[in-house]
Amino acid sequence: MSEEQAEAGETKEQKFSRLATKRTQAALVKIRLLSNLATSSYSYTDEQAGKIISSLRVAIDAVEAKFRKVRGAARPEQSFTL
Repeated sequence: MSEEQAEAGETKEQKFSRLATKRTQAALVKIRLLSNLATSSYSYTDEQAGKIISSLRVAIDAVEAKFRKVRGAARPEQSFTL
């Protein structure tokens, strides 16, 4: 069963809870992995670090706006490169 397929008899709230839990956990894992780049094993500039943090804040702001039902023009998919 794919992530998107509803389980038998699952309500919309149950589906939301199931998917939100799985997706949030996955996002947190990726953020923790990203934070590993801040160790002494890597070399980076303040500009590069700032760009990563800024990109994450923009993405979080977009999620928050959607949950607060703030509607506007559809944003194109955000991409990231250093």
